[in-house]
Amino acid sequence: MINLTLSKQIFNPTYLPHLFDYSKRYEVYYGSAGSGKSHFVFQKAVVKACNSKRRFLVVRKVGRTHLNSTFQLTIDTLAKFKILSMCNINKSTLTITLPNDSCFIYYGCDDPEKLKSIAGITDVICEEATELSVSDFDQLDLRLRPKEIGRASC
Repeated sequence: MINLTLSKQIFNPTYLPHLFDYSKRYEVYYGSAGSGKSHFVFQKAVVKACNSKRRFLVVRKVGRTHLNSTFQLTIDTLAKFKILSMCNINKSTLTITLPNDSCFIYYGCDDPEKLKSIAGITDVICEEATELSVSDFDQLDLRLRPKEIGRASC
């Protein structure tokens, strides 16, 4: 467990009631561009990863788009939470490991064979989920094993 001291003011008040609700297998956040849904999803993921050992799979339709979007958003969130310096950031493999061994790994659904080899996933974040096909979603659902885990989609 990683102790975080966070102010409620850093969270969008619209999404804040959902911060510690992990009761659903799937979560879908709606809002217009700039509504803060992606920021909140990654804030919630980092809080969850700090509270228990997690293995997050972060997906987009095209894998090469992670570096300047979801990967950077995770780094920005870790920095805002003042724990970035304790984390291992690997840009070449697109992985982020927290001090408690929770990790975030980033893949694209443009190479489904790579997704098939990923094991031990506890959580999945689908960024721009509307770009995914039903087949993409089915593959992701197979990777997500535990019943008590929610999936956050933006």
